[in-house]
Amino acid sequence: MRTTTHVASIFVGIGLTAAQAADLPRGPVMKAPVMAPLPIWQGWYSGIHGGWGWGDAERTFDATDGIFGGLGSVSHDIDGGIFGGHIGYNWQVAPNYLFGLEASIAWTGIDGGATSAVLPAFSINGDLEWLATFTPRIGWISNNWLFYLKGGLAGGRVERSVVGPASFSRADDAWGWTAGVGFEVMWSPNWIFGIEYNYYDLGDDNLGGLYNTGAIVAQHADIKFSSVLARISYKY
Repeated sequence: MRTTTHVASIFVGIGLTAAQAADLPRGPVMKAPVMAPLPIWQGWYSGIHGGWGWGDAERTFDATDGIFGGLGSVSHDIDGGIFGGHIGYNWQVAPNYLFGLEASIAWTGIDGGATSAVLPAFSINGDLEWLATFTPRIGWISNNWLFYLKGGLAGGRVERSVVGPASFSRADDAWGWTAGVGFEVMWSPNWIFGIEYNYYDLGDDNLGGLYNTGAIVAQHADIKFSSVLARISYKY
């Protein structure tokens, strides 16, 4: 009987101690640290792009031009497809901002021509054979979405010609600038889809030489156009 009473008193004592401990003030609750979002956009990427370009080309004839001297300027529409590749690197600055550098090169079918009302027997043509860009870009990130602005150097190979009773053709590398805006979505850890709009101004070139008749070529030419491109990129 004494043993039973002794065991019961031990359990009662334990219960009282637990109740008193429950009434004691609690210390601060430690929470798990909040982890910063991972920089999912940072790193190298490369891919392909394609779309459509459209704009206009202008030819201005100097007074010394042997066929069109004194004619002034002739402008004509250009358009065509674009297909190429790009490579770049992104730096994710804090969770929501991005700075990047990108280079691209593309084949284009952008071309067009016109005739002059004064000299309708002649056709004045322009053809952009390839297009390259080197552009910094800045962007704003929202989870797996990126909205960005870009701008920088643009260049391409432009063939300009006159076809008619007197003709000539000349291909030159033209250099100027580009600016654009776009968005991308990262639909998996490695694959990115995007759409962008760009404007290009490839500058003013002096055209010289001789027509096939021996007359002097003295012209200025420029080309300005826009593009809308779809992009697919792989992030490494």
